[in-house]
Amino acid sequence: MTEESKPQDSIADARHVKKQLVSKEEIRFVDYWKEQRQGPLIKYYLLYSVSWGLMVTLFSFFIIMFLGGISIIPIAQDNYKIVAIVAAGLATGTGIAFVARHLNEKRYFRILDKVRRNMMN
Repeated sequence: MTEESKPQDSIADARHVKKQLVSKEEIRFVDYWKEQRQGPLIKYYLLYSVSWGLMVTLFSFFIIMFLGGISIIPIAQDNYKIVAIVAAGLATGTGIAFVARHLNEKRYFRILDKVRRNMMN
């Protein structure tokens, strides 16, 4: 293949790009995320950090209890372990909230970009 045919091939390929249809699921996501974006960031992070943190904390607590790391009968020695589990759960929940928001923003802009490309073609 010569150097001259490469640019022509890429131009021809660009003209024949098929439109990517936007699915109903993507439209529902855009509507949902548009509503989420309107609220304040701190409210979003508080809500999802606490909710994810609670789920992680409860899951971790029961797993550790099942494995024998914490006694079923309340013992004073377990208080530090419980505080550590709650702190780790909330920290993990905050991390999950940040990652989830970043991924949702990325998906939102990808879908909007797909819609813009369809409008231009």
